[in-house]
Amino acid sequence: MGLQRIDLSSPLPAITWLWQGLIPQGFVTVIGALPGEGKTAFMSGLAWQCTRPRGEVLGRPVLSTSPVVYVDFDASTGDGRAIRGWLEKHKAAHPDGDMGRFTLLEPDGETYGLGEDELALLREVVLEVGAGLVVVDSFMAAFPMDTIKAHLVQGAFYHLRRLALETGAAVVVIDHLPKPMAGERAGARGLLGSIAKTAQARAVHILTRVPPAEVEGRHLLRWEVLKNSFAPVVEPFGVELLFQDGQVRFLEADLPEGGNPRKDKARAAVLEALQGGAVVPKADLVQAIIQAANVHAKTAERYLDEIADAVGLQKAVLPGQGRPVGYRLPEAPPLPGEVLEHSHISISMLQNSKTPQSPSGTQNVLEQGDAPKLQNAPKPERLEDGGGEWEVIDL
Repeated sequence: MGLQRIDLSSPLPAITWLWQGLIPQGFVTVIGALPGEGKTAFMSGLAWQCTRPRGEVLGRPVLSTSPVVYVDFDASTGDGRAIRGWLEKHKAAHPDGDMGRFTLLEPDGETYGLGEDELALLREVVLEVGAGLVVVDSFMAAFPMDTIKAHLVQGAFYHLRRLALETGAAVVVIDHLPKPMAGERAGARGLLGSIAKTAQARAVHILTRVPPAEVEGRHLLRWEVLKNSFAPVVEPFGVELLFQDGQVRFLEADLPEGGNPRKDKARAAVLEALQGGAVVPKADLVQAIIQAANVHAKTAERYLDEIADAVGLQKAVLPGQGRPVGYRLPEAPPLPGEVLEHSHISISMLQNSKTPQSPSGTQNVLEQGDAPKLQNAPKPERLEDGGGEWEVIDL
């Protein structure tokens, strides 16, 4: 049978926290940031705290003396240079950590991503060392796929969830944020790709760097709890990274004031609705803003106009009586036969007869009812031009 009945009278164990109130044991947590903003520096430091007798970060206790398995797909060089460099800096700051409790894994020369064979080996290593924390750095590198497609993302997270449940470890996946568009606050759209990432994880944290000019050049991260299934969602807080004397330390710091919280919520609601290239009617976006920002309809319409100008949203004429208007993200590809209004040009895309109609072989999904089967994908080959054409019509 594919379903099991849960005994609601059985005792329910309390949640154990790897990092108090933010990263639960036995579940998947995702931490997203833009490239180069400090996510690997921070996560390797949190992992180092686990090897200390009394680990803590920002005043929150860390599950100490817990072995760590760190899987580095992002900067693998065959000798662990990137992560080992960070570990030396963390050890200089906190010399009572135990390097012997830290296991570092990298893909070999023939491995392009985490397939079922690699995940089985990872599970063996986690159980062998009794790890309390598993870090996968990063989702993009470990699972090379089209992250817009929810069924591929769900397949990867199925296996990550099984790894957490079967080993009891906190599985933390380092992920990337989409590149912010003009006028957009970094992280406003959440994680890169499908919303399935946020749905499948039990905790999601977004790290964005505060512009150095606003904080006198300091390396200050804005930590936002986007989702936390087992604890209250706390207000955003600041994490300062101090790099000095070959050490890295983390301090909690105040965030600079300013901004329009209601408009920020409106922008986030609009960009979330437009994820994946969808064309959304204006009326639906206005309603989303009203619910997210708790504003009147006229204010919501003004916010939408300002957001559309700042981000550069494309305005689309939708079928139906009265020629209703919709919006889409500027980078979204036109759909076959769709007409877009942009300045004085209408753009339509003809169907590309050579476009594949099925997902690539990166991740293969079995029939409904079976566990999604992940296969280590071959290294990519150069793709030739698939043909097709664009038609541009002057209005």
